Amino acid sequence: MFIMRGFISSSLLLLLASNVTAFSLPRQLHNPTIQCRQGSSSCYSSTLPLADRGDDLRSNDAATTTVPILPAREPLSSFIEDNKDQFSLMSWNILLPNSQDNWWCHKQYSSNVAMDKRQWEHRQSLIKERLLHSAADIVCIQEADGDTFDADFAFMKDNGYDHVLHKKFRFRCATFFLKDKFMLDREAHKDRTLVTSLKSTATDRVLHIVNCHLSGGAAPERRLRQVHDGLQQIQKYINALELDLTKQIKFKRPSPKLIAKAEKALDEYKSAGIVVAGDFNSDGNTAVRKLLVEGGVEPEWREPQYPKLVLTSKERTHSFGSFVDAAELAYGGNVCDGDYSEAIPLVDGTRPATYVVPNLASLLFLPVAEQKGPPRTQFGRQIARGMAETLNLNDWCAQELDRAFDLVDLDGNGSIDDEEILSLLEDVYVSTFGGQIEQERNNFFKGFGKGSSDGLTKDQFVARLQALQQDVEGERKAFGLARGLGLQKLSTTEMEGIFERIDLDGNGLLDEDEFQQLLETAYVAIYGGDIEKKRVEFFKAFKKDDEHDIRELTKEQFTERLLALHQELDGGRKGSELAEVRTEADVRKMIERFTPLLRHSLDEVFSQFSENDETLTEEEVNRFLIKTNGELGRGGTFRHVAAILEKKNELQDAPAELTREDWYGIFARELSEGKWWQVVFDLEVCGSSVRASHTSSSGDQFYQGWLDYIYFAKMSCVGVQDALTDSERSKVYSDGDALPNEWHPSDHLPVSAIFSWE
Repeated sequence: MFIMRGFISSSLLLLLASNVTAFSLPRQLHNPTIQCRQGSSSCYSSTLPLADRGDDLRSNDAATTTVPILPAREPLSSFIEDNKDQFSLMSWNILLPNSQDNWWCHKQYSSNVAMDKRQWEHRQSLIKERLLHSAADIVCIQEADGDTFDADFAFMKDNGYDHVLHKKFRFRCATFFLKDKFMLDREAHKDRTLVTSLKSTATDRVLHIVNCHLSGGAAPERRLRQVHDGLQQIQKYINALELDLTKQIKFKRPSPKLIAKAEKALDEYKSAGIVVAGDFNSDGNTAVRKLLVEGGVEPEWREPQYPKLVLTSKERTHSFGSFVDAAELAYGGNVCDGDYSEAIPLVDGTRPATYVVPNLASLLFLPVAEQKGPPRTQFGRQIARGMAETLNLNDWCAQELDRAFDLVDLDGNGSIDDEEILSLLEDVYVSTFGGQIEQERNNFFKGFGKGSSDGLTKDQFVARLQALQQDVEGERKAFGLARGLGLQKLSTTEMEGIFERIDLDGNGLLDEDEFQQLLETAYVAIYGGDIEKKRVEFFKAFKKDDEHDIRELTKEQFTERLLALHQELDGGRKGSELAEVRTEADVRKMIERFTPLLRHSLDEVFSQFSENDETLTEEEVNRFLIKTNGELGRGGTFRHVAAILEKKNELQDAPAELTREDWYGIFARELSEGKWWQVVFDLEVCGSSVRASHTSSSGDQFYQGWLDYIYFAKMSCVGVQDALTDSERSKVYSDGDALPNEWHPSDHLPVSAIFSWE
């Protein structure tokens, strides 16, 4: 095997080392007292308080710590007991109460759910039961109704919670906190974010919370700005405290007492934990994630789903270090690897979706046309990005592509053969997982003190392998390393033989360079099956029908595969249903994507309310609005109708009427905001059988989204709670009980975690 070491980018290794969670091996819990099924996200039982579960769960290195997944429907307080250094937090988009008649929310339910189970009285009882039973110290709510808030959530006040409610917007955020554990220090009401600074009554520690309900639809630039503004508010608090301290010091007669008080306040805010939680209305490799995890978003960066949309005119950054996604930490997978907006089957043990609704997209939209250009490589963004780094492809210009070809064409014969691609892929995998390799190299040498600076002796190496044996027997991730080393019987003779094999210079010491090479070999062995799969994929597009395999690529073919990688990295996700609608041209593009079924249903309802079958008068369209919304004046369809009629009235003397194209445009605007369920309900309540004979073209009954998050910084996460019990998960995925339903009052699932102050 040949490893092209010169390809490994040191900057990539540093990046991967700081974000190793995204590339971690299969997750196993470190503490035997927390027993989980292998490959399952549900714990059998977990009665031991987190405070007593060992230092493994409270590591300061949040990005490399494995945390337990706590069973659903268990009080979060039962995992903490009286530990003052820990607290629990739940975030949940509850689905807008929308006044007592619940006129809008009932549209989101499947038709088989009885109407009384869709009403606020029933929904409120489910929300009350869930929130109070969870016993979370802090609860972040999205979509609270400001008009009815006091009545809707009186039960929280009765059970010891204080709160801050956003002062603006129809869809409001509210942050509740137990009064005996936290007190409010500061608050700020920003654009779709509520910023609160809470002080722990037990520890005097400060916690900043950015409770988010970010803009929906195709508006990534707004979501970026909203989160950035929330973080900037925290920075403003810190800046104000720094200014106050400076003033105290510069007084002609400075007071030591006041200076000490200002220093203490500043230190509390600078060392405070930070949580950014809520409904992000987006998933995947978003600008919000990049801002939080990497610390900034540059003007030239684009979200893959919106490759042409400028997100910011200037670099947006924050100064709070790298945030960690709590669910990513627990489930061992982020939301960037793959298209997390498509309806995919839930695999037991994978990161569960937080938004599970009927898959109506294929009812309403024609697929997005396939992108022209080279075929996609199907490598996935992680490996595609690793290959680009390995080959130093930045601009993807002809000069870079030629240089990449020469770099891979080891024998210089003008073509890339099977072995050369294999060598390239081996190097890419070593590069991609470089952070993990570096961490394991450091762990292997840790514990031997200064005497090991020149390397490990044979005795020390054997001792390390014996520790590895215990890891293997405990089924921890070291099993992969053992397999890479070729350990079978784990005998002393076998271990000594391995030492002699990898002691390349024969000096009786295993130095770090020698172990680095060993780890690289091991990681190639661990991912051997995946490497072989990618090798086949690399050649696949050029195989003729009568060929079993292909062994060589010309320079032109190799270049085409690299350009396909570029498309995979920058071309965005296929089939995206959401699109920004800002102009009439955008509306027309959306209408062009209507399915024949949707057009037929729209025409059918239009004809039902139109007397002449050509236009809708204001009186006729009002009858439709009352039929669907109960009364005039509410809902997106009403607002769109009013805007069109107002514009027409300004341009003509006769009473304005809606054409069939205007009618289509009303629904195009609603669909652009993701309100598929509302459109289907409105058409069906008027008698059109939209779903009567429908089966999803993809075979998937659900549209799933990973929309709800808890990101944190300057703290440790020591537990993440599953949102569904096994029984509830079966009801959803086996029985087709989409959200919301009779037993769950929202289209979103709550996300919950337990944290410890660092």
